[in-house]
Amino acid sequence: MTPGTEPASGPSADEGRRSSSAFWKVAAVLVGAQVATALLAVVLSGVFAQDRSAELLAGTLRLRLDAVAEEVEARADIGPFGDVALGDRLRADLGTRFPDPLSLLDEAGAPVETFGDAPLPDVPVDALDALDAGRVEVDLNAPGGGWGLAPILAPDGLPAGALLVRPLAGTVAEERSGTVRTFWQATGITVVVAVALALLLGALFTSRLLRPVREVTRRVERLGEGDYADRLPEAGTDELGRLARAVNDMAARVEASIQSLRDTDRLRRELVANVGHDLRTPLAALRVTLDEAERFAGEGRTADVEEAVAAARRQAEGAATLVADLFELSVLDRPDQALRLDPVPVGELVADVGRQHARAFAAAGITFEVDVPTGLPVVLADGARLVRALSNLLDNARRHTAAGGSVRLGALVAADAVVVEVADTGEGIPADALPHVFERYYRGDGPRTRGTGTGLGLAIARAVAEAHGGALAVQSEVGEGTTFRLSLSAER
Repeated sequence: MTPGTEPASGPSADEGRRSSSAFWKVAAVLVGAQVATALLAVVLSGVFAQDRSAELLAGTLRLRLDAVAEEVEARADIGPFGDVALGDRLRADLGTRFPDPLSLLDEAGAPVETFGDAPLPDVPVDALDALDAGRVEVDLNAPGGGWGLAPILAPDGLPAGALLVRPLAGTVAEERSGTVRTFWQATGITVVVAVALALLLGALFTSRLLRPVREVTRRVERLGEGDYADRLPEAGTDELGRLARAVNDMAARVEASIQSLRDTDRLRRELVANVGHDLRTPLAALRVTLDEAERFAGEGRTADVEEAVAAARRQAEGAATLVADLFELSVLDRPDQALRLDPVPVGELVADVGRQHARAFAAAGITFEVDVPTGLPVVLADGARLVRALSNLLDNARRHTAAGGSVRLGALVAADAVVVEVADTGEGIPADALPHVFERYYRGDGPRTRGTGTGLGLAIARAVAEAHGGALAVQSEVGEGTTFRLSLSAER
């Protein structure tokens, strides 16, 4: 083996071994079935033709006996009184005509002589009847091995004797030897053809059947190697087509699961990084403030101690809000477990949220309007989380609207959805920032946004909307204001 090279291995070698093994298994089954079928056909043909074969054999023996009798009539000296005189040459020839003993009978049916070393035979009664009738007769099933008789006629046409072959075992075996030989030849040819045909069919079947199986195997192996994007062709509605669709569905589910795990892992890393970043500042400030409070207490500066403790409390509350928002987002990532769905009258919910925020808008010098028409439908929703989403939208509007501006909270029915709007006359959002407003920790670059909130309010509002099967959209122009629209299906 050349240095630096390795023997062939891996899926291709394993695939070749599997294909070869499957081919020989299929071929063995087909060979067995073909050979068994061929042999059964030959055997059944022999059984069904047995009676006809016996008739043909008896006819052949009658012809042979008749031919020998005519030869005797032509070569022997037959007297006027039925006496038959055979020459030595004829006797020698008659001794070779049949493998069984051949005997000469007189006109009365009595044995005269036997050509060969066999003793004189017993003449069956049926043979005497055939002699009296002057016909050639063969009985293959007679006791003692069967017999055959052909009468010898004198020149005047009267019976002068007969030739008797008894038994017929050797003669029958001789006649059947050709048939048996032909049978075995036919059997051998049949077996060879059956094996060749079975191998050919086995090659065709394994090629057609194993090609899609090999594709499925290749696809599953690539799944094991981490390739989840490849798909099998789904042609046909048979079992192989269904198998291909099942493998593709499995691959899609595995790919989705892997992507979900990757996204979850990415979010986890981002969460850890962002939490560490966002908590580092308030915790450091909290630590500094507590150190100052401790120093002020040691110096007896009571007022400064109270101010430092109040600042520390605000910083702790900010950190607690951040942790609560992060927990809310993690819960909303699993809406099937997060939501507690109940019938919620949208009009009443929007009005209640408006009343909760009215004082805060008044304190900020912002005109606040709540527009809730009558007849709004009842939706199946998690009321507490809808309140949280609308509160986040209102808090965001209040932070980005200057004193003297206005904020409107309204609701309406559009098509098959209920839409809740929060519109403000604030500073607006630049076009390049609009795609990012729902991202976690995004606070914008404006002077009124830096250092305010946790950057999770809009992300939570959108997560609540999507968990309910709805959506949260934004429309804004710089200097004119921003409108958020939270839509929920009215059929829930």
